[in-house]
Amino acid sequence: MTRAAFPDQPPYQWTENTSAPWTPVVKPLAESKVVLISSGGIYRSDQAPFDPVKNDITFREIPADTDINDLKTSHDYYDHQDADKDVNCVFPLERLRELAAGGFIRELAETNFTFMGRIFRKSALLNEMIPALIARLKAMKVDLAFLVPA
Repeated sequence: MTRAAFPDQPPYQWTENTSAPWTPVVKPLAESKVVLISSGGIYRSDQAPFDPVKNDITFREIPADTDINDLKTSHDYYDHQDADKDVNCVFPLERLRELAAGGFIRELAETNFTFMGRIFRKSALLNEMIPALIARLKAMKVDLAFLVPA
């Protein structure tokens, strides 16, 4: 579909990662501050939706106490019928709040993050969005990130 829509453009050069940095968990979960990060294109109703056509590389900050009914999906490149019924499928905020309440994790980060997957602008993703997100995570002093692809 994409190739047919842009026949005058060169073929997309997919990234092929052959390794990944591994950071072992050194702290028990019950002592860890966990942040939720999803590529499901979830946003609060008072935030701007993502722009799938423009390869949106922004992210949205979702407070941990957000009412789950206030979350919406803005992503044209996966079937989000189930997420529309229960956003926990792609942004399990309620499940992580339950884990924190039960003492399984020390706490859910006060702010959690979501962005839109299917980003073809690799340079912008690697040089703009990811460093900005990492800076926020470091400032928040999170111990672990729970990543949910969509």
